[in-house]
Amino acid sequence: MKKLIVFTEPDGEVARYAEDVLKDSYEILVESDAEKVIQRLIDQTDEIDAVLIDRPSTRETASAILEHMKYNNSVIFAIPALALTDEEHVQADLAFLADPIVDVILMGAPTDVVKNRVKRASQMVNSVSFAEFADMLRVLPSLIYLKDARGKYVFCTQYWHHLEHYDDPDWTIRGKTDMEIRKDVENARKAYESDMRILKTGVGTSYIIEENEDGRQEFLQLIKEPLKYEDGRIRGIIALINDVTEQENLKRKLEKMSFTDELTGLYNRAYMDVYTKTLNQSSYPVSVISADCDHLKMINDKYGHMMGDEYIRMSVTLMKSILPENSIICRMGGDEFLAFLPKTDEERAAEYLIMLEEMEDIFQIHGQKLSVSFGAATMEEKGESFDRVIDQSDAEMYRNKQRRKNNRWK
Repeated sequence: MKKLIVFTEPDGEVARYAEDVLKDSYEILVESDAEKVIQRLIDQTDEIDAVLIDRPSTRETASAILEHMKYNNSVIFAIPALALTDEEHVQADLAFLADPIVDVILMGAPTDVVKNRVKRASQMVNSVSFAEFADMLRVLPSLIYLKDARGKYVFCTQYWHHLEHYDDPDWTIRGKTDMEIRKDVENARKAYESDMRILKTGVGTSYIIEENEDGRQEFLQLIKEPLKYEDGRIRGIIALINDVTEQENLKRKLEKMSFTDELTGLYNRAYMDVYTKTLNQSSYPVSVISADCDHLKMINDKYGHMMGDEYIRMSVTLMKSILPENSIICRMGGDEFLAFLPKTDEERAAEYLIMLEEMEDIFQIHGQKLSVSFGAATMEEKGESFDRVIDQSDAEMYRNKQRRKNNRWK
């Protein structure tokens, strides 16, 4: 039960009146010492609902309490003060109507009237307090919002440019769902569906979305948690949106660096291990093409390693010019490559090998034509062994290398 401080003489008429009309709603704390009232306000801020001051015009020490409440009331747990007076002093006490005294109650007023006026005073101060707190939140770079049990907005600290009418001063987010206000329909749908899951399960969530509005790419982190009544029923959602564009771009850059071969710009062996695990059934059949540069040692010995690096890059250019755009080409080390071709059957893979061998003649270095050996194998459905298919494509590539051994670079 909330506490109510009554600043008056113990066992006096005012103390008995306050006890009679408010004891069912509050724990009544009668204090005649202003310093003790102030100390209670300091120590029990979140427990006290209001302060009733007996005829403040007749009590000099009341000014100390009012001064403290005016300048030290917590923005979050603001406490209203009310004057309790009689006919003789009502005019003088009305002069005290200002922060923090928000109402003057006449002794003898019916119980329901007194209860309602104390309750309204608390609600009014809390409303002002929340508005002040919301203004403080608006200076933060993060966006904070509340939604009700239907997924509709109740409050939002700021409007970002991802909303349809964010720059309209007469527009409000209140009472609307993401589906009604977001420019990005897919992100709006994702937000609404995650809200519905939280409201159904009572379990919060966190995820990152990509927004591309006004020519800007942004990444936003959403952290959502359910708000519950004391009995466990869900009353709404509180959420935080952080702009994590800088962090996400750095993360992606580091991921790209960890998965990218520095010399060729291709994916590396580490990425191949990740990629093969992410392929789903719709990607099959998947064909694998193995490639190995011919005579690289000879080029390194004759022209130097810089020219050898250029020979490797020419091989990559050849593969990129022939293989389909959805191919994933990985440099496995040295002059060895693997290309993964989703939705490519064995017949089509064989056609790519023919095109690769036919086109390599257009690439030359110091008058010598490029020579690369290729092999292919196909995985028909998910569940087969990639190692087995790669072994098959490697075996064919080495057979072709043997066949071509003395045909180039004599």
